[in-house]
Amino acid sequence: MTQIVTLKQLIGYARRVGAAVILLLAATACSPAPSGLMQLHDYQQRVANTLSREAIPYQPQTPEQIPAARELRVTIPRLQLSLLDSMRLDTCRAGSLIAERNSSLGRLTSGVMRYYHDRELLDALYDCAEQLETSEPELAQRVRQQAQAKQATMPQLRMQAIVSDDSLRNVLRKADRALPEVEGAQLAPLFQAFNIILNTLNNDAELPAENQLEQALEALAKSAYLSQLWRALFDNQQYLQQLNPLVINISAEAGCLSKGVPERARVLRQVFIARFSGPVQQHISALVRQAQQLEAYLDALYAEPELLQTQPTLVKWNNYLRHIAALDDQLVAETRNHVEFWQQLFTDCEFTPGA
Repeated sequence: MTQIVTLKQLIGYARRVGAAVILLLAATACSPAPSGLMQLHDYQQRVANTLSREAIPYQPQTPEQIPAARELRVTIPRLQLSLLDSMRLDTCRAGSLIAERNSSLGRLTSGVMRYYHDRELLDALYDCAEQLETSEPELAQRVRQQAQAKQATMPQLRMQAIVSDDSLRNVLRKADRALPEVEGAQLAPLFQAFNIILNTLNNDAELPAENQLEQALEALAKSAYLSQLWRALFDNQQYLQQLNPLVINISAEAGCLSKGVPERARVLRQVFIARFSGPVQQHISALVRQAQQLEAYLDALYAEPELLQTQPTLVKWNNYLRHIAALDDQLVAETRNHVEFWQQLFTDCEFTPGA
């Protein structure tokens, strides 16, 4: 028997089909921008649409990551006063600092905070030796020898603090996603924190208050801004590189290799001016500018060449710092390479600059 379909059922069916078609068209019209790459993604969608081509799907690449702390172990001679001498230092500040270092809490201290206490203890040992010079000259001599031995290990202790500190590692690693927007207001307090930490690591600088260092380390530990900045530099460079097939023959695809200037070429020119010269280059310039501001801080974290001779594992650390320090230059170079294809289009189409 033939089933009778009512007008109401037909209207409902048509609505459902129409809604499905609209959803399908919306889904295929454009794909969501990869995290932190909105400007480039919007630009390439517009170029692809103008050329009547499929947009190039972004293929995320795995960036080089910061070496694990266990790969960067620094060999440091163990120094220790005899138990009897330690007990006789109760009248000196060094005695209390040694007791704190040997406590359960003191043994858990690591990274830059531990180096802070190393500097405190070194100064206290020299002060103690001077204080004991008259009353106990032999003990003063042994304490001075310990201070000198400790001073000789300070370069190793400093690098151990740098490569193992969780706060520094947090801001030097690359995040799992790129920074979506550049914000100078977020960078300023991180610079302040870095200055306090670098003063701690600089033996010629006055030690900050301990609570200042704690706050600085906490600020770096809680911030994802710098790690996302490194990832943004890397991802934007990778995305630009992947877009080369879209623009490598753009003059021919625009129709500029024959007589006249077709409308497609004019639209492409407008897309480049409005989208690449605007949002894309502004975003890239802001990323690069902030990375350049960080170069001085990165320079202070390298292992010295003399130390590398006895601590070869630190070569990995220096190589990683060079890697992230070069990310801005690599992005600038890739941007210039991308623009060259457009410069060729402008030449082939005889577009007047600024017109």
